[in-house]
Order: sequence, then C-alpha cells, then structure tokens
Amino acid sequence: MRNLENLVTEKSKRLKQQRIPEFEKVFQLFHPALCFFARRLVNDPAIAQDIVTDVFVKLWQKQDDFKTMYSAKAFLYISTRNACLNHNHKVHYQSRIRENIRQQSTEVELHEMNEAIHTEVVNQVYNIVKDLPEKCKEVMLLSYNKGLDCHEIARRMQLSVHTVRNQKNRGVHLIKNRFNFREELVPIL
Repeated sequence: MRNLENLVTEKSKRLKQQRIPEFEKVFQLFHPALCFFARRLVNDPAIAQDIVTDVFVKLWQKQDDFKTMYSAKAFLYISTRNACLNHNHKVHYQSRIRENIRQQSTEVELHEMNEAIHTEVVNQVYNIVKDLPEKCKEVMLLSYNKGLDCHEIARRMQLSVHTVRNQKNRGVHLIKNRFNFREELVPIL
C-alpha cells in the first residue's frame, strides 16, 4: 500500500516538473501580448501588469483543466478582459462615491452658510424691532412671530384693522431704513 502511495506521489511530482517548462513557454508566449491587451483596457501599465500576473497565477492553479494551448489562450484572454472590466467598474464606482461625498459636503457647507446668514439677518431684524415704538413693535411681533393676520391682531390689541395695517407698514418701513447690510454676510459665488 505504501509503495502505491509513493508511486502516485512521485508520478505527480514528475508531472509538475514537466508542466513547469510548458507553463514557462505559455508565459513567454502570451505575457507581452496580454500586458498590451490589458494596458489598452485599463490605461495604466502597472495595473495591467498586476492583472496579467494574477491571471497567470489562476492559470497555474487550474492548469490541469487545460488540455490544449488554445483553451489556455482563451482562458488567458477572457480572464484578462474580465479582470480589466472589473477593475474599471470598481474605479468608476469609487469615483462616483467620492463625487457624491464631495457634492454632499458642498451642499452641507452651503446650507450651513445660508443658515448662518439667515440667523444673522433675523438677529439684526429683532434688534431693530426692539427699538420700534411700543404699539408698532407689538404689531410686528404678533404678525411675524405669532403669524396672526391684521384682523386677529386688531381684536387682540383692541385696535382698528386700519390702525394695525398702518402700524405694520410703519414697522416694515422703519426696519428697511435701519437695516444694516454688512458685506461679510454676502457670499461671493
């Protein structure tokens, strides 16, 4: 029994030793052409070289599956093409992700800048409203803070609707005249 195992082991070693020169011939025959082929698909010589090397490793691992030079050649070209296409797909996917991240961060920055500008404008308006005459200030706060219309404000303050409208117009006019535009708040695009 032991002799049979030794014979099988020796036979497989001899077959592997015989395959090494055959593999070297295949490598020398197809390697330059496959590198050229891969370089045309991925546009990067170093990546093309790595892809072809990986394909030859797969050929070495599966060499028992190939009975003819033609089947080995077909495997090499198809595997190289597929590996190049997979590489290109991966690169394209990663670049799309980077672009989405960049775009989202830009949108967040713009949103934050708009929020800061809005906050500053609202603060300036409230500072101006604080200095308005008492009735005018009360009308403005009820209108813009509480969202009440002229009729509701008139009922609440026991004024005529016409007076409320006048006070509101007066408040808007005073705010416009006193509003201070600062240049640092205006974004330059």
